[in-house]
Amino acid sequence: MTTQLQDKVALVTGAGSGIGRASALAFANAGAKVLVADIDPEGGAETVRLIEEEGDTALFFRADVSKPDDVEAMVRKAVDTWGRLDCAHNNAGIAEDRVLTT
Repeated sequence: MTTQLQDKVALVTGAGSGIGRASALAFANAGAKVLVADIDPEGGAETVRLIEEEGDTALFFRADVSKPDDVEAMVRKAVDTWGRLDCAHNNAGIAEDRVLTT
């Protein structure tokens, strides 16, 4: 672990898999406490487990970023838990496995 982000708090959406998970792990590795936000509780829990396995701090929060109340609640959770929010990586998104036409 590096200390570049020591005592900082990061929020990562879509952190239950893929780039979001990799970003959450990178923030934690740099010393940040990470709020792992995702719509998938199993994926989010796995990301938290991976972070904690390295001795770092993380918390899962289930959120659907298409719902303003969920977004407000996840920011509030970070602030209520750690007293601040220093950065957010807004990674959540969806992709369909089909040809898109416009």
